[in-house]
Amino acid sequence: MLKDIKNTISQSAVYGLSRVATKLISFILIPLYTAKFSSDAIANLNLLESFWQYLFTICMFAFETAIINFCASEKNLKKRNSILFNFFFLTLINAAVFYAISLSFSGSISEMILNESNSSVISYCFLISIFESLLIMPMTIARLNNKPILYTIITVSNLLINLGLQLYFILGLNEGFESVFFSKWVAPAIVFIIFIPYLIKNLSIDIDYSEIKKILSFSFPLMLAMLLSILLNSVDRFLLNDFVSKQQVAVYTTGYSIGSFTNAFIVAPFTLAINVIFWNKINDDNFRRFMTKSSTYLFFGMILTSLVITYFIDYAVRIFVRNPELWSCVEIIPVILFSNCFVALFVFSSLDFYYKKNTKSILLIMAICLSFNLIMNFIFIKYFGIYASAVITLLSYLLMTILGGALTKSFSFTKYETGKIMLLSVMFTVFAAYSYFISIQNIYIDISIKLVLILLFLTLLYIFKFPEPIEIESIKGFFNKYFIRKFKR
Repeated sequence: MLKDIKNTISQSAVYGLSRVATKLISFILIPLYTAKFSSDAIANLNLLESFWQYLFTICMFAFETAIINFCASEKNLKKRNSILFNFFFLTLINAAVFYAISLSFSGSISEMILNESNSSVISYCFLISIFESLLIMPMTIARLNNKPILYTIITVSNLLINLGLQLYFILGLNEGFESVFFSKWVAPAIVFIIFIPYLIKNLSIDIDYSEIKKILSFSFPLMLAMLLSILLNSVDRFLLNDFVSKQQVAVYTTGYSIGSFTNAFIVAPFTLAINVIFWNKINDDNFRRFMTKSSTYLFFGMILTSLVITYFIDYAVRIFVRNPELWSCVEIIPVILFSNCFVALFVFSSLDFYYKKNTKSILLIMAICLSFNLIMNFIFIKYFGIYASAVITLLSYLLMTILGGALTKSFSFTKYETGKIMLLSVMFTVFAAYSYFISIQNIYIDISIKLVLILLFLTLLYIFKFPEPIEIESIKGFFNKYFIRKFKR
């Protein structure tokens, strides 16, 4: 079973290096954005970043998840290629509809979102969603064909072209924030055109209306759920725009982006790997234990990474965030990091729903959590501002995890180790409090204390018997193999 977990980690790493490529741009370009753009421009940039993600979610129509669900277990290659063609056919229809909307309503949408006329940047957002959706097809086919290197080539190509264009426009031509979105649609468009031959090679032209009906039945509720999930992830930024200054919105969005590090670099890659592994291992004898231990150690990895980031992010922010007005974002980053730990647990409930093809329950959960988030934000934002939004985000994701566990309890493949999850949660809260309540000016003393606290955190987990004996032996074997023996040499 430990071998299976190692394999999952290995595949997560492979997909992680590729899939998070586009996310990596945000972290690389934060210093450039904060140095070149005003607080108002950064606020607009973040609002539009959320906007195109809404569009992308609708245009993609949850097809990435649906393709794996419909094709991963299909052994007949011709049948699989026929199913893939139906997915591509539906994606083309979505793309055409979105392009028509872009031509007709970009000006009106700009007035509604930005309170100013900027139809070109809205058009760019529609084009991003169109070409990112089309690019999902060759990327997902590469996953189905077990070609992680090809998958990496596609995503890294997208990254490099995007990054190169942004640097050229912002540094070379001194363009405004609109150039960010222009670069973001041109990059996937170029990469998609390059990989059209690979896409065609894996399609068999066969419009099957009964298959399309099944696809839409699965994908439509899931698309709505994903849309609500995106809203849950960003609606507070739109609400904050009406209650606090643009500068405070910029602080919150910067902190939220940095706090989403674990979501981009741990949860997203793990999800890509586990979605395929789930279908390949579902009939194994140790499958349920594998899912249980995977959930526990994913949560542990999220908590430990969140604690490390919490302790040292203030130094990183002062280096990479060039605008001092945004440095106060470090106060909300730990809360966002903790929130994403519960997002990680919901991955397992989602897999149970996919297995039952019950995507309507995911939609229900997202609707409840979004309603909770909206109500609580309306009540508390005017009193506590961005800090209220951060805490409400945490409570919303905790509610999402609880509802997911409750609705899948009777058929779930994952039996959550609740005691260990609660232990990790309480310990993170206690240890993270150091960053809020204790301030030491001497950097060397501060870093030393934080390193000792991280060691104490791990020691207490051992004392509280978080790892099982067989897991301890495996860890000892790892260190003996890769460190102690080599040191003796």
